[in-house]
Amino acid sequence: MTNSQKSQMKPFKQFVSSVLFAAAAMAGHSSAWAHATLKSASPARDAEVATAPREISLQFNEKLEAAFSNARLVDSTGKEVSAGKATLDGADPSVMKLAVPALAPGRYKVEYVGVGHDGHRRKGDYAFTVK
Repeated sequence: MTNSQKSQMKPFKQFVSSVLFAAAAMAGHSSAWAHATLKSASPARDAEVATAPREISLQFNEKLEAAFSNARLVDSTGKEVSAGKATLDGADPSVMKLAVPALAPGRYKVEYVGVGHDGHRRKGDYAFTVK
């Protein structure tokens, strides 16, 4: 290989090294770009419960930002039935809790917004039925 060819290969090798370094760095910190995602809920998605819950509990995959995260409960007509703002569990800020009044039998929908440390809003909803 001539000196000219070697000098042309140097920028390419630097580029490849940079790409590999960046990929390795991202692999090690992939959770830094993860969004707050609902892991589980109580009552669960599509659950049919015999006893109406007094509280909705939402477990996310990461700590939430209290000022920007919330949930509400609506009945089958779309009317909000939850009373007050959802709160984060003091011991585990990845758990959001929503107090609800006594619920009549029927289908209810939980609507939530979870904002994690990355600042991205993740909206979602699910339903459950009180028998």
